[in-house]
Amino acid sequence: MKQKNNLSNYSKPRTGFTLIELLVVIAIIAALAALLLPAVQNAREAARRSECVNNMKQIVLATHNYAERHRTFPSGIISNPTAPALNVTLPEPAIIPLGVPSAATGGAVPQVNIPDWTYSGDWGWASFILSDVGAATANVNFNEQKDTSVNNQEAIQLVIPTYLCPSSSYPNARPAPAAGTNTGGYAYLSYRGNTGTSPPPTAPGGSPTTNGILYRDSSVSFRDIRDGESNTICFGEGMFGYWGDGNSGLTRLADDDNDNNPDWGPDGANPSSSPSTMDTYLNAMPAGHFFGFGAWHRDTVNFALCDASVKSVSKTTDFRIMKAMCTREGSERENFNN
Repeated sequence: MKQKNNLSNYSKPRTGFTLIELLVVIAIIAALAALLLPAVQNAREAARRSECVNNMKQIVLATHNYAERHRTFPSGIISNPTAPALNVTLPEPAIIPLGVPSAATGGAVPQVNIPDWTYSGDWGWASFILSDVGAATANVNFNEQKDTSVNNQEAIQLVIPTYLCPSSSYPNARPAPAAGTNTGGYAYLSYRGNTGTSPPPTAPGGSPTTNGILYRDSSVSFRDIRDGESNTICFGEGMFGYWGDGNSGLTRLADDDNDNNPDWGPDGANPSSSPSTMDTYLNAMPAGHFFGFGAWHRDTVNFALCDASVKSVSKTTDFRIMKAMCTREGSERENFNN
């Protein structure tokens, strides 16, 4: 009997991968992804830094427009003795990273937890230049109190992209307004005016020792900047705040004992046990939480100078150079280009 051919006896061509081959391919893809991910993240952060620089450029140019109309820079804050502060609890506490990893923190980035906020009843520079940054629709009424005015409570909830650093990571939940329609809560601010190095005045009328550009009831003009506009800071990045809160828009480089060493650090104390030039914080509750110059960028902080230029400055820049750049008439020769 003739045996029939059985096609099943022949080996079929292999059409798939073995488990070993799949594991090798997955390992190669994972290795490539690990190599590419930092480059992608760095590219994204570079784009965010560039957008932040553009924001600061728009803010300082808006300040120049204001100065052309009024012959002075806007006041950092205009005092209103009858305007009460709003003490609010943050619905989602803000976790703010300060500085860079260190041995003292076990390689972690120092952080501060902000559960509440003292929202000033006074208006600051961020509200005075709204029309110059294309946000006139905020509809602020300076003749009405901030805490009871429906218009003002709704206005300070308006998110203004120019006032936000794209690298920042603020809580999604924001404090609710005291009056008006809740459209999301009070809007954030990432930038602060330079009040100089001296303690800020606590009473209306300012102080003769205040040596910055923007401070309480200030009226600084270009002719007052005797160190030169290209050698004097007008604005710098800040870690946290709200644009409708006058206190949120200002900060200083604290050196109250004038020893050319910083007084503030990430621990909230004055003097700090770990003083630093950038990414600083002062816990002055119940008066409020105060942040120094600092940024969500890892290594740099952006500053807008009075000549409308913007510089990216290392967080390790010498404190003495920063002091010189923060004063308007100190006769220093230090600048960021040295």
